[in-house]
Amino acid sequence: LLTRLLMSPSLVHARHGSANSAFSTFSSSSVVAPPPAPEGNGPREEPEPSAFDALGRLASFPPGQTSLGRLLEVHKALWLPAGFAAMAFTGNWGMRPALMTGLFGAYGIVWVLKSNIYPDLGFYNTEKSRIKGAVDYAVKFAMIGVYFLYPYLAAANTATLHPLAAAASTLGFCLGGFFHWAGDAQRYFELKYNPNHLITDGFQSHVRHPSYLGEILMWLSLTTLSGPLNPMSWLPVAWLSMITLAVGIPEKEKSLSRYGKKFEEWRARVPALIPRLW
Repeated sequence: LLTRLLMSPSLVHARHGSANSAFSTFSSSSVVAPPPAPEGNGPREEPEPSAFDALGRLASFPPGQTSLGRLLEVHKALWLPAGFAAMAFTGNWGMRPALMTGLFGAYGIVWVLKSNIYPDLGFYNTEKSRIKGAVDYAVKFAMIGVYFLYPYLAAANTATLHPLAAAASTLGFCLGGFFHWAGDAQRYFELKYNPNHLITDGFQSHVRHPSYLGEILMWLSLTTLSGPLNPMSWLPVAWLSMITLAVGIPEKEKSLSRYGKKFEEWRARVPALIPRLW
């Protein structure tokens, strides 16, 4: 969510209603027609079609520039090494930091894989996602560095990890990952093959914002694992929750409101973050 805040209002439920029909038929070659603009008011760059790769990501930039999506791939690739570095720095190779390194590192690896299979095009193709120069890159990289608190706090915590805390953190992390990654996949592929519609089936028939729900569950799990009695452990999840409720959901639903009565009926029927089971 921190990353989405950097380019708000182009947020996670992107591309509803703004899809280009050319995007619904992906080419098997290395380039495709320009993909749909992400949801929100941020303008999309309009280069030649050959500037897009097979996944619909903007592939070429002026010298010295890149996209937030590319920065995030580098950032997430460092999560597993960061876990091991925290263990080495503190000299703590116990169960708590080891489990944190596994979960935290897995998140980073899955992010990189996901970004190269079903990317969030809002991180690659909007003007707001453009990174212009080394200073801009460094500032945005540092802004999402709050997540590196987790492996350090876990490694610095020498208290014995209670089995129930270990079970709860892994359970919550896996359930959160299901909502987060699978929800993103549903959105990407539905809008790839059936653009320009409001998604109300699948995950969105049970909860309006499955990816936000998944992220919150995952960070609560890492807070539990790093040590919930340490106030610093709550900083990432507190920030995530704040920007989800204050920025993410309002911006997203403002954009989706253009679907009128269909959106209003869906919003009245489906909860925002607590899934209904029927």
